[in-house]
Amino acid sequence: MKILFLTLFLTLTALGQQLAYKQLIGKNLWRASMVTLAATNALDIQSSWGKRELNGPLAGSTGRFDGRSALLKLGVVGGVWTLEYLVLRRQPALYRKLAFVNFGDSSVTGALAIRNYGVPLH
Repeated sequence: MKILFLTLFLTLTALGQQLAYKQLIGKNLWRASMVTLAATNALDIQSSWGKRELNGPLAGSTGRFDGRSALLKLGVVGGVWTLEYLVLRRQPALYRKLAFVNFGDSSVTGALAIRNYGVPLH
């Protein structure tokens, strides 16, 4: 009977360590996705600066991407980061899923930034 309890204890301990390791990998993946999100949004801001903005709420008073537009964009990104952080404090199992969402957002934002470099500054 003691061997059974010892085996059960060791199995549960190993399972707990494996879950903790998986969660650590997910957390590091999420952190990396936040870095890519920051980099691609910075690239998008730089590539859009002074150009005509098609997104109405982001367009400045002259219809171009300006400082107000950049602050608004950074505010939205900061809000998303805060929301993700608060959600992940309660649901750490979502680290990997949100990381993939962030990587998807980064790829779309990066593609738009690359496109913006081809748009002439008029």
